[in-house]
Amino acid sequence: MADQLYKKRKARDVRSLRRKRARRSPYDRVLVICEGEKTEPNYLTALIDDLQLNTANVVVAKNIAGSSPKSIVDFALKEYRKEKEYDRVYCVFDKDRHTTYDSALDRIRRAKLANGHTILGITSVPCFEFWLLLHYVYTTKQFDTGPGSICANIITDLKSHIPGYAKGDVDTYQVTRDMLDTAIDRSKRVALHCKTGGTDMPSTKMHEIVEYLRNLKS
Repeated sequence: MADQLYKKRKARDVRSLRRKRARRSPYDRVLVICEGEKTEPNYLTALIDDLQLNTANVVVAKNIAGSSPKSIVDFALKEYRKEKEYDRVYCVFDKDRHTTYDSALDRIRRAKLANGHTILGITSVPCFEFWLLLHYVYTTKQFDTGPGSICANIITDLKSHIPGYAKGDVDTYQVTRDMLDTAIDRSKRVALHCKTGGTDMPSTKMHEIVEYLRNLKS
């Protein structure tokens, strides 16, 4: 009896998986793993919804590995290897004062994925809130002065534009949505500034994943 139940359950699971695959759209499958439990996932989930992307194609997976950059990369690779069907894997994390930041980037560079699939690091220096700040102002201000969290300095500036801002807010994307093109342009300008100056403070690669998702269906 137990063996029959197992076979029925297995057959049901296979049928369910087939139905799920059938619902996928004919564009890239993407896996996204974020450092934060709410801030970044909430933002990206709202963006994906706004772009009307198929959530069977673009998966923002729950991070159960912790917040260190290396843990995020290791977890992303583990999730990828369960199916090896993701065309791209994105690891979204901050630099702040994380001690495993450089080793995480090295892990991404050395990672070997199947069938030419790609793993990419979407980093923000010092933190994701710098991306949000760029919606309102272009700045190359140095935020890493003094002890404590560098991100707190960013949030102080951000609150002058989004009063009452707090990490984990569910409506951050909607609040900043109309200035998205401006943020992308400013983020690229900051990247050029950093390349010229040989620094990464401040900077963000969020424009890369945003533009990729925007063009995914085209």
